[in-house]
Amino acid sequence: MSFYNRIGICLFFVFSTSYLWGETRVAQASEALKRQLSDENPRSSLGSSLYPDDQRFSKEINLESAETLLWKNNLLLIASRFQIDVKKAGILQAGLYANPNIAIDQSIFAEPTQRYFDTTRSGQSVIQIQQVFLLGGKIDKRVKVAELNAKISEQEFHDLARAVITKLRRTFYTIYFYKKAVVFYDQSIASIEKTVDSSELAYKRRALLQAEHLRLKALLFFLKKEREDLAIRVFEKEADLKVLLNDDLYRDVRIEFSPIVNETNLDLIVPNEVRLEDLVEIARENRPDLKKALQTLRFEEANLELQYANAIPDLSFGPVYNRGGTAFQNYWGVTAQLSVPLFDRNQGNIQAAEKAILVRKQELKNNILEVENEVAVAYQSARIKDALYKRFSNAYIKDYGSLSLDMIMSYEKKYITILEFADFFETYRSSIVEMLKLQTDRMEAIENVNYAVGKGIFIPKSENQTNPKSEE
Repeated sequence: MSFYNRIGICLFFVFSTSYLWGETRVAQASEALKRQLSDENPRSSLGSSLYPDDQRFSKEINLESAETLLWKNNLLLIASRFQIDVKKAGILQAGLYANPNIAIDQSIFAEPTQRYFDTTRSGQSVIQIQQVFLLGGKIDKRVKVAELNAKISEQEFHDLARAVITKLRRTFYTIYFYKKAVVFYDQSIASIEKTVDSSELAYKRRALLQAEHLRLKALLFFLKKEREDLAIRVFEKEADLKVLLNDDLYRDVRIEFSPIVNETNLDLIVPNEVRLEDLVEIARENRPDLKKALQTLRFEEANLELQYANAIPDLSFGPVYNRGGTAFQNYWGVTAQLSVPLFDRNQGNIQAAEKAILVRKQELKNNILEVENEVAVAYQSARIKDALYKRFSNAYIKDYGSLSLDMIMSYEKKYITILEFADFFETYRSSIVEMLKLQTDRMEAIENVNYAVGKGIFIPKSENQTNPKSEE
């Protein structure tokens, strides 16, 4: 046998071995995929719950009771209230007078009597008392600065409350609409499961192609995965809500929320009924951050007055008694001390306070400009999302809902192909989920208007109210 023939046989043997090994790997992978897609174990099939033994306890809650718990239990609000008390304690401290100073001078050794620490008439003892008197109205000016500092802390509390309550409402509505989406997925999965079961029987009878059967199972897998991803987001939002409420009733991790929402009252909110100019004016009057910026400007102005007062020297005044240390045996006198403002007249602090006022004025103007544009953006976004939702909310979803049942029946009766059925169901799923997302986005946009204005302008009417509730 020639050399070239031997080389050819070796190459053929290597190629055949590689080909057979590759075919084996492909067959094993295909078999594994079929086994995963055709799992008959009810605990691990595509349509089953991933952890069926988990216990979850559902508790109903409405937005009003959630807000009540928030004002009562939220730890950030409680901490901010304590911060206000801290600043108010500064008002008390600023109004206190300086403590008197007492000085005692006692001789260690009396030469005439040869006695140590002689406190008799033969020794020398000096007692002096001094009281500092703050001139220039420093105490009143310090109190005013401390009061403005406390007011700034109060506005910080209101600004925090505005942010926290907005987060509560967004989280509440997100949980509600996300759970509606989960219910939709559960219903869709149940419908597809029935179709998959019937296709399983048809496939075993050789009345259905394997490709169609696997396509249905892939659709079921896709729906199940999206459902679980959405359930994870719901779980995260529920954890945020538990932190906000901080109530023992909902502390258990197994507890899930069941928000109570009257969608009819949500639909009655019409952002377009309010003018933008009115919202901007309300924002100027109610935004806590604007009030804080204004109080900060007043704080700097009061601090400038205090710095001018600090340039005035304080007077120390008091009596003095000296026994045996002067020409008189018992000497009584008064002392007065006043620093001469020759070099230090507090020029640096006064100049810094003047510049700080200019800084705060520019910051206030910038804050006003930001608020006006923030309100405009939030208002326009709410109008657009509200109009889009109300244009498609009724007939659009109802038509899809009734058509979905017809499509399932049509596929089972072989009136349409698997591709037509899968394409329709993808469009149907996308439309329902996007509509629920639009409802969530609409309520978030409406809450953005309330947040931007600093007041509850668009609040859904309560069951026990005749007019919509507005928060101050």
